[in-house]
Amino acid sequence: MSVITIERKILEKNDELARLNRELFARHGIFVLNMVSAPGSGKTSILERTLERIKDTIRVAVIEGDVQTDLDAHRVAKYNVPAVQIVTRGGCHLEANLVKDALQNLDLSTISLSSTPVCSGMPQC
Repeated sequence: MSVITIERKILEKNDELARLNRELFARHGIFVLNMVSAPGSGKTSILERTLERIKDTIRVAVIEGDVQTDLDAHRVAKYNVPAVQIVTRGGCHLEANLVKDALQNLDLSTISLSSTPVCSGMPQC
């Protein structure tokens, strides 16, 4: 039996896109929070309570990730902040290219804080 060792990171392309996303956020002075937890753990509820308190004083935008629905984005939209929904169709996390694509729907010059709650709605996440 032969063993072949591959010394290349599997997520190398994702890491590079994530680096470019971070640079874009930095250029625009955007502080980004990435909220990750199990479905039903309260990520969107925490976000809603936070938006109630800060939406009039801090320029906020939300990128919502969900494996099936856009229900959480509708919950967030009630607070009159820009929100973009990413439906991953079964994927349990947001890859950097999905975030990059979602950013095309936001005016980054109007944002100082962004939140990306991910992995909502499916028990396998």
